[in-house]
Amino acid sequence: MESIANAFSFLEKQSGLPEFIAIHDAARPLTTAALLERCVDAARECGAAIAAHRVTDTIHVIDDTDFIQATPSRSTLWAAETPQVFRTDLYARALRELDWRNYPPTDDASLVRQLPGVCVKLVENTSPNPKITYPNDLVSYENL
Repeated sequence: MESIANAFSFLEKQSGLPEFIAIHDAARPLTTAALLERCVDAARECGAAIAAHRVTDTIHVIDDTDFIQATPSRSTLWAAETPQVFRTDLYARALRELDWRNYPPTDDASLVRQLPGVCVKLVENTSPNPKITYPNDLVSYENL
């Protein structure tokens, strides 16, 4: 979050800010231009949109002793991805008005959606868009 905030601060000092900004995790090298375009189109409708895919695994919520406390319905669970596209003024407001340093969000959409009246639209992605986090991930996705 800090690195994106720094980059955005630099961007704000430039003349001619774009109407929208796209934030992309470099750890997702297989994102397509078509997915970015779909996210931009959705953000034009409502101000904010992100790529996401449906969760197919069962997710359990546990307590601090590792016992299952709840199992949410998969029908409402989506895994966030990038790109994430925001109207520039909304993103600037979120960075300026919200306490993201003391309560860091897990992604930019989690930050922006805290603004009153702001909704973030999900754009379903059914194509591979894996996040390369661990060295073994490279082996798993090198043939895609």
